[in-house]
Amino acid sequence: ETEVDDKKCGALAVFRHKDMLLETFVLAYLWFSTCLLFYGLNFGWGSFGDTPYVNYLFAALGEATADFLLIPVVKFPGRALAMRTTAVISILCFLLAMIDWKWTAVWSLDRLMALIAIVSISVTFSVIYIWSAELAPTSHRGLILSVGSLSARAAAFIGPFVSSFSNNRRVILGINAFLAGSAGLMTLLLPETWLCWDCIKDNQSMSKR
Repeated sequence: ETEVDDKKCGALAVFRHKDMLLETFVLAYLWFSTCLLFYGLNFGWGSFGDTPYVNYLFAALGEATADFLLIPVVKFPGRALAMRTTAVISILCFLLAMIDWKWTAVWSLDRLMALIAIVSISVTFSVIYIWSAELAPTSHRGLILSVGSLSARAAAFIGPFVSSFSNNRRVILGINAFLAGSAGLMTLLLPETWLCWDCIKDNQSMSKR
């Protein structure tokens, strides 16, 4: 009986269940794209004018705002809708940032959009942890979260260098918009878990197979 349970709970069980495999792949991509955007934005503040102290102060204020928004955003719209909404906001921010509009020596449209984007990406960064834990069945939760964390670590190494891929800022903004958009589309493959007891039952039954 122990050997059978070990087979059910082993890493290879992910490949035996296509639903769990799809879920793991989608979550890994969500972790990767979210962390790539998160670290890319946070390490890109030095490209703006003014002193780096002011730049990173605004970045800190953006993340603090995201912390205050996290609880109502996660609780009322739900995890899936929160992920999709922040993806849409991020896409709009990156596209609008392509417009050349500077109204002071320091402030411009792309800087303002970056501040709004860091709020939405920071919310996404927090929601993905909660959603992943709720989607993964108990028997494989550690494995699936580890795969997501591995993807996130890879993105953390690449993220700070995204701004150096091209000298054209519109290319970088286009890459960011693609990452946010593709992540938003990938969330359509995953169910909502907030107050969804059927999802919990499906996860329990999946872990027993």
